[in-house]
Amino acid sequence: MISITEYIDSQKDMIIKDLMELVKIESVSENIEEVKKALHFVLDLGRKMGFKATVVLNDQVGVVELGEGTETLGILTHVDVVPPGDLDSWHTPPFDPVVKDGYIWGRGTLDDKGPIISCLYAMKAVKNLGKPLKKKVQLIIGTQEEVEWTDINAYVKEFPLPDYGFTPDGEFPICNIEKGMADIEITIPVSEKNDGDLIIKSINGGRATNVVPDECLVELILNGHPIKLKAYGTSAHSCMPEKGDNAIINMCKIIGNLSNSDSGIAKVARLIVEKFQDIYCSNIGLYSEDEYYNGDFIHRNTVSPTLIRTEGNRIHININVRFNFLTKEADIEKAFEKLAEEMGGEISKKKFLPAIYVDKDKPFIRAFAEAYEKVTGFKNEFSLEYGGTYAKAMPNIVSWGPIFPGEEDTCHQENERINIDNLILMTKIFAEAIGNIVFSEENFK
Repeated sequence: MISITEYIDSQKDMIIKDLMELVKIESVSENIEEVKKALHFVLDLGRKMGFKATVVLNDQVGVVELGEGTETLGILTHVDVVPPGDLDSWHTPPFDPVVKDGYIWGRGTLDDKGPIISCLYAMKAVKNLGKPLKKKVQLIIGTQEEVEWTDINAYVKEFPLPDYGFTPDGEFPICNIEKGMADIEITIPVSEKNDGDLIIKSINGGRATNVVPDECLVELILNGHPIKLKAYGTSAHSCMPEKGDNAIINMCKIIGNLSNSDSGIAKVARLIVEKFQDIYCSNIGLYSEDEYYNGDFIHRNTVSPTLIRTEGNRIHININVRFNFLTKEADIEKAFEKLAEEMGGEISKKKFLPAIYVDKDKPFIRAFAEAYEKVTGFKNEFSLEYGGTYAKAMPNIVSWGPIFPGEEDTCHQENERINIDNLILMTKIFAEAIGNIVFSEENFK
């Protein structure tokens, strides 16, 4: 009988091939037809591997199943991706994947298409052992993770949930703690009559609520003269804004210096710089003094303006907040209500996802830790997940993989890529963990 490790090694070329085929599908969240195409690609691949694969909620969620039993291990993934960003900054076409320098390059390779393929082959490696399965595994595939979670939220309301599990949408080792996330949109009226010498015609910056923007475009009239401006920055996932350079803030610095006016767009621009230049929220009253909870690192609160646009005589700006386990949502709302009033606007939209903290002594987490240690030879540790993953959607789900310690995180960035050796290694880790759970009579809840 071929071992898990031997099987996965023998499938390396197929893993690469299947991932590259999936990446070719331009499944940006808003492109629903392409997202559905990606979902059905995964389901068809699961069926070819001998799994039961179904689609529910009008193509919003897919489920690939292995085994039977009253206890279910869930693996939460997603086929949608963020937009590619600045195409000129890519070394390779984002949706025409390339193998180069030991990596597969392309949008979604790391977030979350590589992990999907990895999990499918991990399940297949376990299935091929031919042993009786005492538990069920569900690979749950969402389609709107990068935007509003209409998919997984609907699934949670209508279907039985797994007892525990992981989402391969973060880092190794185990991320049993995850920061909360808030998107708050402030709408500010700006009319020509109170703009003084500086009149805003249009402003457009950012491409997604969870990405630090790398471009911002503005059309202005200054003292009767039309002006077009473009500010640049560096994109990064908004959960780690320190890795980026915010083009909206860069543009607001320029606008604020064009006029001495205490009203209109000049005032708004200066307030944006003043309030959000410090990513750790010290200028909006949300600086977090404590970085630890029960001895575990939970980090500080961070803030990033991620989208700005004009609509008629109103400016809409989305602010993305990542908050630690000790910060209350009510305090965030209160701080932004005060800020909106200071800007002369109001909160027009708000969305919160909670911070999570899962006890690291739970049996399923111990099983994950043992698999990681056995396959890698490294000691397991517990860490904080900075981003917002599907782990927030269901109880007893942790973020686990795909990024290894010391590995560059290119999620949501130009030139996203996944290391091929690490792709194979994570597949072995997942297979080891799945096998240890489904072949055992033990309760892992």
